[in-house]
Amino acid sequence: MSRMAKILKLPARRAGPADGRAAATDPTRERRARWLLILLAAGGTALFAWGAVMSARDETISIRKLADQARDSLYLRTLQEVETICRDPAAASGELLDHCVAQARFLIELPECHEACRRSAEVILPHAHR
Repeated sequence: MSRMAKILKLPARRAGPADGRAAATDPTRERRARWLLILLAAGGTALFAWGAVMSARDETISIRKLADQARDSLYLRTLQEVETICRDPAAASGELLDHCVAQARFLIELPECHEACRRSAEVILPHAHR
């Protein structure tokens, strides 16, 4: 007894109403979906940027709210670290470099950091290459 196989043919296009209404709304739906995705991406990016700005602002406010004596002590200790440890050639790469860059950025945020302090910090901070 031989078995006969059935061949199923699947339509290549989705069947729609005979009057062509579905064909006219598909590009409109695609356009709306595309705009929705663009707006969601832009909104997400804007929300992320706003959060980053607010976080940096809160950190700066917290630093400035420290007691003067505590802030002065922190400033002197950080400045000494930047001027000694972070200028060592061993601090030019790896985790020590990351720590030194963070310390230099923190130092610049302190109100006590004036011209000489800024110059010391800027030596450590990465600069854009041309």
